[in-house]
Amino acid sequence: MAARILLADDEPALVRSLTYALEREGHLVDAVPDGPTALERSRASDYDLAILDIMMPGLSGLEVCREIRRESSLPIIFLTARDSEIDTVVGLEAGADDYISKPFSVAELVSRVGALLRRRRLDAMDRAPVGIAISGIEIDPRTRTVTADGREVSLTGG
Repeated sequence: MAARILLADDEPALVRSLTYALEREGHLVDAVPDGPTALERSRASDYDLAILDIMMPGLSGLEVCREIRRESSLPIIFLTARDSEIDTVVGLEAGADDYISKPFSVAELVSRVGALLRRRRLDAMDRAPVGIAISGIEIDPRTRTVTADGREVSLTGG
């Protein structure tokens, strides 16, 4: 299933490389070169995940992340040249779901993207109603219960 990914980084070679790798996995990538454009796009489009460089022109990735976090639960991965422990902590506390220091493995980044997208789909499935209700009979496969007119029906294992 194709995911829509917002990629915000001001290094053209890195953007090309990541775009290629993510599109090979079937994702749709919208790449932008700066913080203000990233924030604008995040508000204007429905993305499944954002990848933000921390040090971008206009607004830092941290500022963009904080603004996105005020408005949505969009999964966010930080890419950064800052690799100290305190930088990682600040990034995660700003609202990022993952923090990757440059240089990094493109294959690992693609794998982390896949893991976050999988978690998001599973979370959405957990929130979605699963039961079936027809003519006063309700079936809930999660709890393995059946009710008829509000009363639980005893089922036998088979």
